[in-house]
Amino acid sequence: MSSSSYVQLVLGLRSLAIKIVVFVVLAAAFAWFIGGSLFPGSQVVNSPEFEWQGSKWHAQVTGNGRAPAPVQWCLVRIDEHGDETVADLSVAGTWRNLQGPHFQTGVMMFGIQSEQKGLQTWWTAQIDSQGRVATHQWNNPNELFTALGTSTTAAAPASP
Repeated sequence: MSSSSYVQLVLGLRSLAIKIVVFVVLAAAFAWFIGGSLFPGSQVVNSPEFEWQGSKWHAQVTGNGRAPAPVQWCLVRIDEHGDETVADLSVAGTWRNLQGPHFQTGVMMFGIQSEQKGLQTWWTAQIDSQGRVATHQWNNPNELFTALGTSTTAAAPASP
């Protein structure tokens, strides 16, 4: 190859590199414009706040934006300064479902489906007016919903 062919090759590669850079920049701008990302991360959704015993609370669900995976729930308390802390309900594992809140005399109660090492467990967690937490593990979801005073059909997602 002569030196002019090398120059032609270098100019062609430079042109290709410029086109790739322009394409990636425009694709990222378009993804940003439509509200997304080229490399999506976790998506977090906060449920509406509710007030109990002078504090604001809300449930929060986090999903993986990169691959299909189960969602993860947590309960968040908002103090008087607006600072958020995740409530420690002493339920081990990753929360896959959260039912509630259910209010009884002086008690706020939640139903929790938890997953740990591939095993599903069902819990009720109660927070009393002094902030003390009590949990109970149930054998199956029917027992959990009975304890909450709801039914499994009322809590099941609507079919498409």
